Amino acid sequence: MQQTNKKGLITALGCYLIWGLLPIYWGLLHHISAYSVLAHRIIWSAFFMSFVAILFNFQQFKKDCIHLKTNVSQLLLLFTASLLVSSNWGLYIWAISNNRVMDTSFGYYINPLLNVVLGVFIFKEKLTFAQWFSVGLATIGIIFISLQMGSTPDLALAIALTFGLYGLVKKKLLIHPFTSIAFEAWLVVPLAIIYTTYIDTNSWTAFQHDSFTAALFVGSGLTTSVPLVLFSYGARLLPLNLLGFLQYLSPTIALLIAIFYFGESFDTNKMIAFSFIWVALGIYTASNYTK
Repeated sequence: MQQTNKKGLITALGCYLIWGLLPIYWGLLHHISAYSVLAHRIIWSAFFMSFVAILFNFQQFKKDCIHLKTNVSQLLLLFTASLLVSSNWGLYIWAISNNRVMDTSFGYYINPLLNVVLGVFIFKEKLTFAQWFSVGLATIGIIFISLQMGSTPDLALAIALTFGLYGLVKKKLLIHPFTSIAFEAWLVVPLAIIYTTYIDTNSWTAFQHDSFTAALFVGSGLTTSVPLVLFSYGARLLPLNLLGFLQYLSPTIALLIAIFYFGESFDTNKMIAFSFIWVALGIYTASNYTK
């Protein structure tokens, strides 16, 4: 394997490993309201991602700012992306604070297949028989778990949908990913500051009386920016089919954490539902390799 590919593999694995382990990190903030945790993640992500965007390529950052200033449609897309990613972060953090880590795993497992469906309806993409078959299997898995639960897995579907739509919007944004993430966070920073200043003011007291919690708040910006930087390098150095295969590492780690760290139940019904998803992803991944 070439040296660049080794670097790409290491950075991509580092990214997906961090994303997979995040439930443990957010679990350390279980004593804080999920909405306050989200607000701090937005605030500190804006700080660190602005630093990353300017430090890594200042000329590109300036070019992106000029592009946004002269393109109202791009600003609207950026605002939409900001709302979608904030919603996704909020759902994810809320799920973990309410001991529903397995729902996040389920959501990110079905996300690639949901992206396929969105691509068909929005971009008029054509699917092979194997890809349609994989989508059908995933649908059966969702229907099965819905019948067993007596309701749809709404949280998992909401996580998958917000992230899927976010990906679609990002495809139309013609600015660097680092710039985009920085501005996405900055657009909702005012709401985050209003929430932590006037609605739930207790979280800021951690910076005076609870250094561990304060460090976790600040670190939430790093847990957002660092994997994005790693992913950027990995995506640049690895072929897309390998990168697509590696993305299943994060929900797999999250599933194991849900079972063995958080003690969530993984009964026969959930095993069957997840098995449909796993087989569907296997078929879909194999179909990409045989194109």
